[in-house]
Amino acid sequence: MRNTIAHPDGGADGETLARMYRTAVLSSASAIMISDSTAGDRPIIFTNPAFTRITGYSTAEVVGRNARFLVAHDPDQPALTQLRDALRRGQTAAVLLRFQRKDGGLFWADLNIAPVHDDTGTVSHFVSILTDVTDRIEQSEQLSYLATHDRLTGLANRSLLIDRLSQTMTRSDRQDLHAAVVLIDIDRFKLINDELGNFAGNKLLIEFGQRLRECVREGDTVARLGDDEFAIVLDGLRPGDDPTRPTHAVLRTLAKPFRVNQVEYFLTASIGVAVHPHDGVTPDDLMRNAHLAMHRIKRSGGNGFCCFSPDSDRRSHQLLAQENQLHHALRREQFVLHYQPKLNLHDGSICGVEALVRWQHPERGLVPPGEFIPLAETLGLVQPMGEWVLNEACRQAREWMDAGLPPIRVAINVSAHQLRTAGLADAVAAALARHALPASWLELELTESAVMDDIDRASAILEQISALGVSLALDDFGTGHASLSYLRRLPFNTLKIDRSFIQNLVNDPGDASLSLAIIAMAHSLGLRAIAEGVETEAQRDYLRKHLCDEIQGYLVSRPLPAAQATQYLCDATALSESARDVGEHRPTLLLLDDEQEILNALNRVLRRSGYRILTTTEPDEAFALLARNPVGVLIADQRMPRMTGVEFLQRVRKLYPDVVRIVLSGYADIDSVTGAINRGEVFRYLTKPWDPEELRQEVRMAFDRFNDHLPSPHLS
Repeated sequence: MRNTIAHPDGGADGETLARMYRTAVLSSASAIMISDSTAGDRPIIFTNPAFTRITGYSTAEVVGRNARFLVAHDPDQPALTQLRDALRRGQTAAVLLRFQRKDGGLFWADLNIAPVHDDTGTVSHFVSILTDVTDRIEQSEQLSYLATHDRLTGLANRSLLIDRLSQTMTRSDRQDLHAAVVLIDIDRFKLINDELGNFAGNKLLIEFGQRLRECVREGDTVARLGDDEFAIVLDGLRPGDDPTRPTHAVLRTLAKPFRVNQVEYFLTASIGVAVHPHDGVTPDDLMRNAHLAMHRIKRSGGNGFCCFSPDSDRRSHQLLAQENQLHHALRREQFVLHYQPKLNLHDGSICGVEALVRWQHPERGLVPPGEFIPLAETLGLVQPMGEWVLNEACRQAREWMDAGLPPIRVAINVSAHQLRTAGLADAVAAALARHALPASWLELELTESAVMDDIDRASAILEQISALGVSLALDDFGTGHASLSYLRRLPFNTLKIDRSFIQNLVNDPGDASLSLAIIAMAHSLGLRAIAEGVETEAQRDYLRKHLCDEIQGYLVSRPLPAAQATQYLCDATALSESARDVGEHRPTLLLLDDEQEILNALNRVLRRSGYRILTTTEPDEAFALLARNPVGVLIADQRMPRMTGVEFLQRVRKLYPDVVRIVLSGYADIDSVTGAINRGEVFRYLTKPWDPEELRQEVRMAFDRFNDHLPSPHLS
């Protein structure tokens, strides 16, 4: 049998081939149209069914018309120039064009045209084949879009921002204009995101991006660079224009609450601004300097904006370097714990230590927590750092336990962020189990502000931890706003008196009253009372005299590295002597006068009376002696620098109401002294020079009065 396709010429075979060509054209998935090139406007003379399906036009509607009506919506497409040139030359062409359907919809198509020549070689017709490639183009555009835009917010990403910034800077140079970069970092967003969860946090970021769009002009670019960092490129600024204009709008829009899950949240932001060409001649320079400016405002507390200044460049570089180093500090095992011992005032034993984190910087040496904890909070590193401290403290406690040391409480500080994070009780239980450490060896210290931030949540978490057998201490008590009703609800074992009340404990009646009130309140609630920041023996003895349970501070020991702390605990029995009662059983008399000769003379008169006599020329030292010794009678000069004898004795009365107070002076101030006597602040007023026998008699009477006010032995 002959292959008819192999013989295109000849009667029946040619007809068969023509039918096959016609079938192919009519069944083609691509639109085919034929136009007459010999007519004046190249009218369409034929279209196939696919043409109608793709364009919506029937053959009857297009025959006789030029095909240009399909691109009339966009006659300036660059590919049309190539197409017209091919038609004019009678050549083939392949172009990509966007066409318009009958219903107004647009579609992309590959258009291939080919000329048909007659017997004389003249182009008589053009055959055009349109293949719909809309899906391909849209997919390509989508990929291109995703490559240049943030998927969450739809804003430009860093790549597109840098490209736009480069174009803006080039255009500004040509037109003698300025460009600016505004970097925006949401303050403490990591903490917010941890609390809300990622889904709600993403909703907040989307709304934040929408608000930023409303703060800029149409030609400006808004981008999202990272989790909580955004940027704006300002285009076409004239020399007198204010580059900080959008920063004010941003801060204003942040003043409006963000509503997530029916709860309102208020955000703040740190904003840095850098202007081209003053602050940078390349996109990288401008971005870097805007970041330095933003970092500067964030370090100062956030919620504001800062323009780049060369003067702050060096300091900002150091801070950025510290940020980067802190990010790697945990992984590189650069954190260490130091341990500060606590002294039991009842028996003189070391009853616990507080674990304090330090950063062992490879170049700067030991960095105190005040220099990196705030930065760690800003960077969201408090949580992993807290977990490390918990586990390291438990590991060290277990090591001391295995070494045979007596049981002590190793206390660690828990931040407000850790308390807000779910799973704190589980983390504590896991750390105890990991190191096989009895719960009685561990104590958690929390500040008032951390607990009161969400009292119900804190109560539930602390109950779980207390149920494990772990002790709980309320730190810095007296500086926050905890009330007795809340304290009764919370399972604390210890109240720590803030160091600010201890500093002037022995000479300030106000601080002394607060400290004694806290001790009494702690005991009434069944809690231990521990004083922080104890640095002098006078402070220690005053606190012990007033039944404080424990002290912590430089008097006991500075915070020690693990090895030194171990040695200290091993030698702790030697410390019991420092906690013994000071003084003798003889009646104690304290003499205060700013002239040493007077003190010597008084001592000669009274020393044979059997008294234990303490002397000083300084009121502050007198307060220290009162704190450390069981003084029964005090004689003070009236005229002294910084305060009078009456003023001094007024304070003594508040601190030590049982001490019998006598004024001895050659300076007549009868009204002042009389008033003090009437108010009970002064027992006697004696004048200089004194009669020795009369003086001895007055002192005996004063001690009789003191002894009359002492509690009876069977009542003590």
